[in-house]
Amino acid sequence: MTALYARAVFFVSDVERSTSFYAEQLGFALGWDSDDGVVQVGLLGFELILNQTRADAPTRVGNGRVFIGLDDDQESTFREHLRVRGIRPRRTEWGRPTLVITDPDGNELFFWMPHDDFTGIVFEEDSTGR
Repeated sequence: MTALYARAVFFVSDVERSTSFYAEQLGFALGWDSDDGVVQVGLLGFELILNQTRADAPTRVGNGRVFIGLDDDQESTFREHLRVRGIRPRRTEWGRPTLVITDPDGNELFFWMPHDDFTGIVFEEDSTGR
């Protein structure tokens, strides 16, 4: 065995709304659509499955988090993507400085930048006005 086919799954309340958010706001491409509330989206080699919850599991929505550690050779492409798309992550501490993008249901994408360098990244304003 050389590699696993692994994907993160985020449970969402409305798969169409979530697909639009990931595609239109974050720039993900649609990979596939099962036509029963499950789609896969991808960005820069990262693939994510969005799964609309059903009545038997409503508490799954918004509890997802995925961690993506960027290497030196990925940093400039990621920074440019944030800039071009106007994506304004928030910054938090999660073992070290972390960029966070939250989807409409509360699922989180956590990013570690090489060398904790956030030069040129525009962050969303928090309640302190940063």
